[in-house]
Amino acid sequence: MMRVIIKICLTIGATALCLPIAHAQQQGSDQSGQPAQPSQPIPAYHSPLASAANAQDQGNADSEKLLPDTTALTGIQDLSLGMPATNHSYWQPHVDVSSAVDSNPLTANGQSGLTTFASVSGGIDLHRNSGNSMLTLSYIGGGSFSNDSSVSNGILQGLNFSERLSYRRYVLSFFDQLMYAPQTAFGAAGIPNGPTLPGGFGNGYTPGQSVLTARGQRLTNFSGGEMDVLLTPRTSLTFVGGYSLLNSSDDSQLNYGNVILSAGYNYQLSRQNTIGLSYQYSSFNYSNFNQSIKNNIISASFGRRITGKLAFQASGGPDIALIRMPLTAPQGTAGVEAASSSTGYMTQIYASISAALQYQLKRASISASYNHGVTGGSGVLAGAITDNFTGSISRQVSRTFNVSGNAGYSRNRGIQIVGTTAPTNETFDYWFAGANVSHPLGRTMNVFLSYQLQYQNTGASVCTGPGCAGSLTRNQVIFGFGWRKQPIPF
Repeated sequence: MMRVIIKICLTIGATALCLPIAHAQQQGSDQSGQPAQPSQPIPAYHSPLASAANAQDQGNADSEKLLPDTTALTGIQDLSLGMPATNHSYWQPHVDVSSAVDSNPLTANGQSGLTTFASVSGGIDLHRNSGNSMLTLSYIGGGSFSNDSSVSNGILQGLNFSERLSYRRYVLSFFDQLMYAPQTAFGAAGIPNGPTLPGGFGNGYTPGQSVLTARGQRLTNFSGGEMDVLLTPRTSLTFVGGYSLLNSSDDSQLNYGNVILSAGYNYQLSRQNTIGLSYQYSSFNYSNFNQSIKNNIISASFGRRITGKLAFQASGGPDIALIRMPLTAPQGTAGVEAASSSTGYMTQIYASISAALQYQLKRASISASYNHGVTGGSGVLAGAITDNFTGSISRQVSRTFNVSGNAGYSRNRGIQIVGTTAPTNETFDYWFAGANVSHPLGRTMNVFLSYQLQYQNTGASVCTGPGCAGSLTRNQVIFGFGWRKQPIPF
């Protein structure tokens, strides 16, 4: 009952936060209107360890440089504040060097105590516009090196690719997002979240990693395609196909792949408001464990966009899940058992809820998201009922200083097969919060200082040694230097 109350409170709180913002923009606002411009004589190069909102400041502060977002409400990407108006092709190299002090390196034997890491990473961002094609490619690569021989070093590889092909009556889009890292990026300050696309990906497309586990290399990837058929100036159909995977190479996690297919209908109520109806099928299949979960989600969606100011969307509906038997269902699950036997599948009905917000002020930006539904279990559980909330805020406090903060919470409650050694019906509660201060050095360099707190509580340990426990606390302090060259046209 308490978990139901918490979910209701989170939903009400997100709605209460977003409705006043949307209402404030209702009177006299137009999607093509231009907001006042902040004074930015020296554009700050923001730290890769800062919040997601921080990374959007430079592009979103000036709405004259943005075109209205035309992303389909029922498509792969979340809505964004707008798209860059430039038609130029360019590329940007960048390098970051940092040093971190970590109170809990999350080793497999449960070792605790201060550990220091030195990290270096570099990459390239490429934007190419040619005819009806808009291509974006971002790559980052590097590593972290520990001063303690008992703590392993880490390798970081990240790639984001998107291409949009626009035709008279339809639009084709292709996406790929890959991350190879020594730990989950959800709530971590030790590694950047990797290259990102405007708006990010919607709920359920990328593999979830919202449980802290022992340090070890893991690979996540999502590849997908989208076709938007333009029926009338107000209506369109959206078709999506994709595949995501989670694979751990250094420790024994529950690796899985997920096939995703969806179809949606979009209707534009006005220049700012859109509604949609969609069906999504997904199938989680575990490569090293005899388990599968098939989800059938029917969702109604609402989206509101004001270029350079606001991007808000929310969706919800039933999830009819077919879960391979035999299993022990979590206590208090909001599902209804339709069939139960020693073999085959059990049918349960869950709720699927998601919401996302981006809001741009003159010198500050805010972002928040909430998701609830059936997930792959983050490599720890063979399926889970997951609640994820993240929020960030960034503000330019002066011409040469930018501060940002982030916070989040996740809860993973297991759907587990009987007779296995993996945690049965286990619950993982994970909180994180952090802050970042960055100071530009000219137009291409900056220095930054970050702090991140992580806390996780569960009945099961994330490691196997004598020092392991059911809960953990982690503090990280990171100081670093970044360089990003001005765009180079080609």
